[in-house]
Amino acid sequence: MATIEDRGTSVRVCWRLGGTRDGARMSAPFKGSDPTAVRKLAEQAQKLVKAYQYQITRDEVLRIVLGVEEAPRTGDITLAQWVKIWYEDRKPAAPDVPGMDDIQADTLEKYMQILRCRVLPYLGHKFLRELTAEEDGEKVLKEWMRSLRKSRVKRTKSNPGGKPISANTVRAAHAVLHIVLGAAVPRFIPFNPVARQGNERKNRLGLPKAPPFEGMFLDVWEVERIQRHCDEQIADIWFVLVNTGLRLGELLALRVQDVTVEGREPEVRVQRALKAGGRIGLPKSLTSIRRVSVSTAVAEVLAVLCKGKRPGDLIFPCPGKKRTKGAEPTWNENNLYRRHWLPSVAAAMRCGAHPPPEPPKPARGRAGSCAMTRCRRAAAPGSCAAGPGCTTAATPTPRI
Repeated sequence: MATIEDRGTSVRVCWRLGGTRDGARMSAPFKGSDPTAVRKLAEQAQKLVKAYQYQITRDEVLRIVLGVEEAPRTGDITLAQWVKIWYEDRKPAAPDVPGMDDIQADTLEKYMQILRCRVLPYLGHKFLRELTAEEDGEKVLKEWMRSLRKSRVKRTKSNPGGKPISANTVRAAHAVLHIVLGAAVPRFIPFNPVARQGNERKNRLGLPKAPPFEGMFLDVWEVERIQRHCDEQIADIWFVLVNTGLRLGELLALRVQDVTVEGREPEVRVQRALKAGGRIGLPKSLTSIRRVSVSTAVAEVLAVLCKGKRPGDLIFPCPGKKRTKGAEPTWNENNLYRRHWLPSVAAAMRCGAHPPPEPPKPARGRAGSCAMTRCRRAAAPGSCAAGPGCTTAATPTPRI
């Protein structure tokens, strides 16, 4: 709450930034020879603070009430408090309208997850002014970077020490913090402390180098062999994916009205994508909204899948899932990956004449649910029961 306090010849309005008990303390003083006029200014400031729901600083109150230029920003707000304000400002106003928001809803939630796990536990209690102090601020940020690089993840009973965090995860945390602090300039801080300053060629905080990306490109025979061993529920999904180059989320959100399968130029119009949590929204970026020409073979497959469906129906609905009010029968990508894709890959990598033994029955849980274990065993050297010298298989083992 905002309170008015008499301080001798002056009156000041006091409140906590954000209206919470742990918010930064704010006070706006008013002085003058006329006590009645000073009191009216204080009451006006109190109403202003309440109208802004306590998300307003001392300098902003004085500028609005007195009409004076804003004093230099003090940064009297913690990083955790600023993240809350930043999150509310970035919430999509129209998540389904292209170009209305700079951050999509699912991307914003990923940013918040990174902030909650990698940033706020270390820096959430720090005032923004502490991060911009030249020597002390750099020391704090370097210590955060060192702590992050030393942290370990995926601790289990068999591996209690876990494994070191990846360089890409560290860089992702740095990138999100860069975005958040950049939005605080110049409102609370004069510059972004995690950005490169001046002519710096190297990040001064000790950011690790990202490992080079090593892509895997399948040969034609590998694609065909996977197609032969594909689960029948995802066979058409795999065929259209490898022959169009669509992202999986884009493919699973296709409707009958989004494809043209007749005529001389069949095409697919990408306008939607399946997001985390089963929500359907916009594709990854505005450039992802596009038209994709398809071959005659793909058009024939799509024509069969579209037959008998309404224009708004999904072409690739989840089997056994019915459409409900406000929700389409979309796939769960994790279930598709574990229950259908991994067993299909394992079957394609396994020697048909001498298959490796099944994994042992787990102590707990369902038997035969270890699709990941099967896939790893099939890919391991000597996965064929007859040994590496087996020549029975019709084709070599795919490099998946």
